[in-house]
Amino acid sequence: MKWSRTKTVFIMTFLMLNLFLGYQLYQVNDENQFSLISGNTTQDRLKENQISIDVELPDDLEEVEYLVGEKQMFDSEELETLSNQTAELVDEKSIASTLTDPFPIGEGNENLSQFLTAYVTNGEQYIVVNEEENMIYLDQVFDGKTVYTNHNAPLKLTINNEREITGYEQEYSVYKKQGNPKDTLMNLRAIETLFNQQYITMNQSIVDFELGYYSFFKESPVFAPIMRIDVDKGEEGEITYLVNAFEGTVQEEGIPDVEDEMVEPTIENPPVDDDQGDEEEIREED
Repeated sequence: MKWSRTKTVFIMTFLMLNLFLGYQLYQVNDENQFSLISGNTTQDRLKENQISIDVELPDDLEEVEYLVGEKQMFDSEELETLSNQTAELVDEKSIASTLTDPFPIGEGNENLSQFLTAYVTNGEQYIVVNEEENMIYLDQVFDGKTVYTNHNAPLKLTINNEREITGYEQEYSVYKKQGNPKDTLMNLRAIETLFNQQYITMNQSIVDFELGYYSFFKESPVFAPIMRIDVDKGEEGEITYLVNAFEGTVQEEGIPDVEDEMVEPTIENPPVDDDQGDEEEIREED
């Protein structure tokens, strides 16, 4: 009798489990089909408006978190270890260096990585983000993604007319992931958002697409995950747009610079280190 009752319980449990797994499989297939339809619709709309994607898009639905950065202090003893240059403290968190002999990097910056490794502390963690006359600007890379700093580049190289580096200014930050990881928007969804809001119009092209981090305020330690999308607008040139990787909100890179025009992103349930007990808990904006 007991065995019969136990067998019945097992059978009922097995049937309920099958029903549950079948329902989950149905949901996954339904979501995949919806995503496929949405993706095709977006591609059709872009094609109809002669908007091309001239870059390979990264993988969809990557899990990312917010970052919090802390600028590190330099000391005079550390500066003494830098060779072939004269470095001095601008303040505790930044240095200025003048090279003993200019370092040639070439027209295509082919020797730049060699310079960064040999002359700059943690130089391999920086990447070029902009170049102007006699200046090259570099931001840091964290976990394979560029941490953009709102035109406040932590490494600035001074170059002469012969494409030689003559000196640099440096800051260095340590970044930590904060908050719960979440899936990013689908890539085509981010592009569709730009199209729907008329940031992209007919006969324009997507020429670069990168998942990274961005500080919306020049001195903010909080960096939000963003999709950085470069659009070739023909006679207008290229314009970079930043799409929030979670919410899909859009702004042009570097705008606004006034703090009251946007609300700084905050973080839901960040892990608190023992040595950070006095810091305020950062909560995600509703």
